[in-house]
Amino acid sequence: MPSNVPAGAAILLDFIARLETNRQGQAAYETIIGYRNEKPGCLPRPITEMTLEELLAEQKRWVKSLRAPSGAAGRYQIIRPTLLSLIAELGVPLSATFSPELQDRFGLALLERRGWSRFVAGTLQLRDFGNRLAREWASFPVLADQQGAHRAVKRGESYYAGDGINASLARAADAEAVLAKALDATTRPEPPAPVAPTVPAPEPRNGGIAGWLLLALVVAAAFGWAALSIPLPF
Repeated sequence: MPSNVPAGAAILLDFIARLETNRQGQAAYETIIGYRNEKPGCLPRPITEMTLEELLAEQKRWVKSLRAPSGAAGRYQIIRPTLLSLIAELGVPLSATFSPELQDRFGLALLERRGWSRFVAGTLQLRDFGNRLAREWASFPVLADQQGAHRAVKRGESYYAGDGINASLARAADAEAVLAKALDATTRPEPPAPVAPTVPAPEPRNGGIAGWLLLALVVAAAFGWAALSIPLPF
């Protein structure tokens, strides 16, 4: 995950990616609808090596020629219309590669669209933010009963339930726990920097001699200067 993705957002994007692709690591970034990229002759190369222009053309072909339900691609299963809007919004050239880094950038932008900054600032409640995410990703459950895209849906269902294709892949309670964890990772204060231990300065090499001289002066003051005739140990 790129360093410009906040820790809390990374936690949330990891959760969403697992729901959307059921994969981890590089494989998640290479996922397309129905894992169709695993079938021989479907793609010339992994989508992570394609330019955005090439990917957009492939998405169009998937829907028309392969009768795919959508052209969803990558770790966050971005459909073609959404990808086009992200390219325009972020000013990404069509020559850019659909790399893992760019996919994560797109994922963060989708979180922002649904209110990420407001959520971490405390002006958007957790449940409301979760319901917004459910409209972006069909596998993310709604966190309250509501009217969905096709019918009334219950807490824990997909916002798009009823279309015969999409379904929630997580419990509402689990989604809420991840949202709380993401918020905590973003808003908790940074731990204080460790303080280096103080190393005492070394004693002067002539410290012993100075001590004996001081003792001699004290003795001389008490018993007379004759005490200075006492031999010193140096």
